Amino acid sequence: MRIVDFILDKLGFGDDEDDELDFGIGMQAEENAEEITEVLRRAPIKRTDINILDYRERELYIRDKCEQMKAASDDMEGQKNEYQRITEQLADIDEICSLSLSQFSELERCAKKIEKIEADEEGYVRPANKITEAQYREMERMEKEIPDAIKKIREEEDHQMTIKRDLNLLEGEKGALAYQRREEKERANNSRALAFICSFVSILAAALLFALKLTLKFDVRIGFYVVFAFFAISLTAVYVTYRNAQDEQLKAEKKLNRAITLQNSVKIKYVNSTNLIDFYYSKYNVNNSYELSYMWEKYKEEKAARHHSEEVAEKLEKARKELAALLRNYRLNDPAMFIYQTNILTDDDVMRDMRRSLILQRKKLKKGIDFNDYSLEMSKNEIESLVREYPKFSKEILAIVSQYE
Repeated sequence: MRIVDFILDKLGFGDDEDDELDFGIGMQAEENAEEITEVLRRAPIKRTDINILDYRERELYIRDKCEQMKAASDDMEGQKNEYQRITEQLADIDEICSLSLSQFSELERCAKKIEKIEADEEGYVRPANKITEAQYREMERMEKEIPDAIKKIREEEDHQMTIKRDLNLLEGEKGALAYQRREEKERANNSRALAFICSFVSILAAALLFALKLTLKFDVRIGFYVVFAFFAISLTAVYVTYRNAQDEQLKAEKKLNRAITLQNSVKIKYVNSTNLIDFYYSKYNVNNSYELSYMWEKYKEEKAARHHSEEVAEKLEKARKELAALLRNYRLNDPAMFIYQTNILTDDDVMRDMRRSLILQRKKLKKGIDFNDYSLEMSKNEIESLVREYPKFSKEILAIVSQYE
């Protein structure tokens, strides 16, 4: 029953008087909105603390009572709904407790199946380090080609390392050959210098012998033989050394040119290998094959975890549907309570605790409902009393009350 109808019914006002309840209260309420709001934030106003003949105090007092009634009505409605829900849950527990042993055993079997699935899921160890969702989707898109890609990249990386090692060896060989060429060239130059020295010494010795022969009349034939022998032997030795140095220099030059040509060819292979590896790195967004292999392993772990979760979800759904089908055979108001709280069916202590908890909640709700009902009735009686005691303010009071309907 509406509040205004309740008061009108109590006071005997007819419906034909409703059109006369217009005193410009809305405009006054708007002008004093801040003051009224501040008053309503405080504790309920007592009648003894106001001057009922004063319009402002009277309006604030009536609005305070209306706010109390509205709050009590709203609270009581929510509490009644909750009270009804708890009553239905208690009735469901009583219905389950009244089942035969075979009927309850069947429910308990389905409930334990659900609990086992949930326990297995809790014990499942998921991957510690996960890849991002974007990486997972990328791996999923290229799933078929990734294993071969890892193998190709690793082979290409090994090939690149082999080429780089060959380049280093060729670089070392090129340096050795260049050094050998310089050494042989220097040896040839030294041989020419030695030939000049031997020739100069031989000529000087021959001139000295010739001078001794002219001035001192010495027999210098043996000396000439010795000088000639020295000149012939030294010149031959120097010539052989010079020719050997030239031959070795030529060989070193040829080897050096061959090494340079081979090095250039290997450099081309290295560049091609590097470009191919860079292409793979760019395609799979990695820095090396080991990073791609790591991401692949993490993808497989995450895929297995997701597959496990999907399997668990399917098993849970199937088991819950099975339990729900059994519960539909009985007069239950809220079967979901037993489907998602299976320990009520598998543990007697849990069921007893649940029953005690629901009974306690219902008692508290009953107290709250009774209190709000009492508060609502007291506020209604107070407004009714005002209307009776001050008939000249009755229409004004009822106009204020009608704003809260």
